[in-house]
Amino acid sequence: MTTHSIESATPSSKLEWLLEALAIGILAFWVYYLMTQWSSLPDEVPTNFSFRGQPEAFGSRSSLWVLPSVGILVYVGLTLSSQLKRFNYFSIEVTPESSPALYASMRRLINLTKVLIIASFGYIEWKMVQTARGNAEGLAPWFIPLLPAALLLIALYPAFRFRR
Repeated sequence: MTTHSIESATPSSKLEWLLEALAIGILAFWVYYLMTQWSSLPDEVPTNFSFRGQPEAFGSRSSLWVLPSVGILVYVGLTLSSQLKRFNYFSIEVTPESSPALYASMRRLINLTKVLIIASFGYIEWKMVQTARGNAEGLAPWFIPLLPAALLLIALYPAFRFRR
């Protein structure tokens, strides 16, 4: 495994700024949505879904604040980790010439992962609210298998891209 530290700063791209704005926007909307819906929610809401997306456990509506809290922690943790100048680049040869591109690619990977996780949590939260109200019957059945597949593709893309 090759690790490399980048001494010079690599500026953020427009895509990175867009992903950052998207993550913040989703988080803000998500918290706003929950706050505006709070008074009309029933006391009991779904808290867990089966692999097929069906609710299988219920709990207090205050449990709806768990996902936004975890989402904020994920946002902060991934944002801080994207600022590190040291990453594991699998077994890719890192040279002073290639390190800025590799570093930028890893930051994009982290930012894209952040957006996917936060958007997924937001979707789950929205479905919890809609299911609690009787407007939905749980998560879409494609969601649970699709999420790990999407995360895996995001994680593997840079490895295949830079191996060439």
